[in-house]
Amino acid sequence: MIYIALLFVMMVAVLITVLPVIRKNELIFLDDMSDKSVPLEERKRSVYKTLGEIEFDYKMNKLSEKDYKKLNNLYRQKAVNLLKEEKEKSGDIDQEIERKLSRLQKGEIL
Repeated sequence: MIYIALLFVMMVAVLITVLPVIRKNELIFLDDMSDKSVPLEERKRSVYKTLGEIEFDYKMNKLSEKDYKKLNNLYRQKAVNLLKEEKEKSGDIDQEIERKLSRLQKGEIL
């Protein structure tokens, strides 16, 4: 009976150790936030998640106020930069739509 309990505990420990490695959702580190090979939506999701975790850790007294402010400001700036990047991409798409509509109205072939 004791061997079954030990085996179970060992299996749980191995699972806890191996699961993060085989999970599909990889962590994106701060250096990766400007990496254009990582999709914009994934970078945004990571930054927002990190901001939530920073807030939670501060409320649970796991972060000092100084560390909270530093991390919060850093990731808020990352979020602002990502939103600016998204707006630029959106502007490019809007300009392309306007050009195609203009050509279509002039009777040009797209």
